[in-house]
Amino acid sequence: MTKRNVKISITIKVSEQQEEYEREIEIRELEESVRELTEEIGQKVMKRGIETVDEHIRIEIPKEWQNVGTEKRTMISTAGWIRYRRHIYRDEQGVRRKPVDELLGLERYERCSRQVEQMGAYLASESNYREAAERMSWLLRTMVSHSGIQRMVWNVGNQIADDRDAEREAVFSQGARIEPGEIESKILYGESDGVWLHLQGEQKKSVEVRVATMYTGKEKVGKQRSKLKNKRSVVAVGLNSQAWQEELLKTAYQTYHLDQVERLVTGGDGNSWVKRSYRRFGIPQEYVLDRFHLARAARSALRNHAHSRAMLETIRTQGYAAVEQSLQIRIEQADGNQQTQLVDFSNYLRHYQDNLLDLECRPNGQKAGNLGAIEGNVDKLVVRRMKGRGRSWKLRGIRGMLAICQARPQLRQMAFQKKPEKVTENYPLRRQSLSVEYAEKIQKSMPVFSGPHQSRPWVQSLRRYVHNR
Repeated sequence: MTKRNVKISITIKVSEQQEEYEREIEIRELEESVRELTEEIGQKVMKRGIETVDEHIRIEIPKEWQNVGTEKRTMISTAGWIRYRRHIYRDEQGVRRKPVDELLGLERYERCSRQVEQMGAYLASESNYREAAERMSWLLRTMVSHSGIQRMVWNVGNQIADDRDAEREAVFSQGARIEPGEIESKILYGESDGVWLHLQGEQKKSVEVRVATMYTGKEKVGKQRSKLKNKRSVVAVGLNSQAWQEELLKTAYQTYHLDQVERLVTGGDGNSWVKRSYRRFGIPQEYVLDRFHLARAARSALRNHAHSRAMLETIRTQGYAAVEQSLQIRIEQADGNQQTQLVDFSNYLRHYQDNLLDLECRPNGQKAGNLGAIEGNVDKLVVRRMKGRGRSWKLRGIRGMLAICQARPQLRQMAFQKKPEKVTENYPLRRQSLSVEYAEKIQKSMPVFSGPHQSRPWVQSLRRYVHNR
């Protein structure tokens, strides 16, 4: 009888402490038992490691600090629940200090490690808190609540936003130096727009989120598809116009070689803060009214797609003066609600008449790519995750989630680190010969057809069945 048990022996040494594990596992339970064993070992290694560091810290503690004993702490790590003891001190000001918790980045009452918080924040950027909690519970094999996911988003997201604000403050208030970008381009495109989110438990009912996208052009990735080249997006809430302009300038300086940029092409819906977003760049700037908003206003007023397309073409190539008279005739012939909409559309064009022409149709204009990417980026960065389905937010939650959505690629790399796969030798790929019939393969691999029972009726029936006779 084949032996069905596997004996496993593991020796672990953490600092000067050594421990051995020996288990005999049945082959049917091998996978689950190995998982439980590695999880148990990981928990003990982390516990011993934390307590060892705590002992080493005792030597470096200032003499003025008073040792007030030890306390237990429990936290969720990627290996599961960790329970350990650490020393508590009281410093010169009488403040209770926990050096090990400070090294691990654990705040008071926190129950998750930093990497677990990053994992939960990343999952929450793709789905709501309850779905993220279910996925997190499945990954860690321990219960995580939706309120716990919310705390992860608040902690991780607001930490990212705080670091970004501190960097901007250091640059523009203290003159700190930052590394310039290396992407070179003669033309830089910048678009910005805003989106309103509902609030709950705040003094206001809604708040506007500012979104900006900068890029150096477009490249085709399909027959009718293109993507932005060297794109960089900025999302923020609660910033005034000056702080918003500083954030855009800092981001652009860190990404692009601004000394090589000869022209800045900006676009938006015409809002005052949108037009002023790129004012501090110090680069010759040309503003173009966003084509999405222009086309939407035309369709709403004219109520005819063919007429709106023809008028939009004239507006973009010849300007407002070319359609002013025809619009006036339409206003005189219309009545009621349609007349009101036509008057509003005419006033809209008159207000933005300096920003209607395409770049190549302007005096001394040069051909440049078309704008119109901001709506899609607003949808990807904000709308899909934070609007709809009756969603409403706290200001702290909005700020944290926006920072997470903006930093998703970096957060994913930190939360789900993968070691590089080991390069193995390339062996020739062996494929099954499809020209061989299935019956022939079975006939060659079944000794019953040539054994001592080959003349029995059931063997003959099996032979006829295999050969489809």
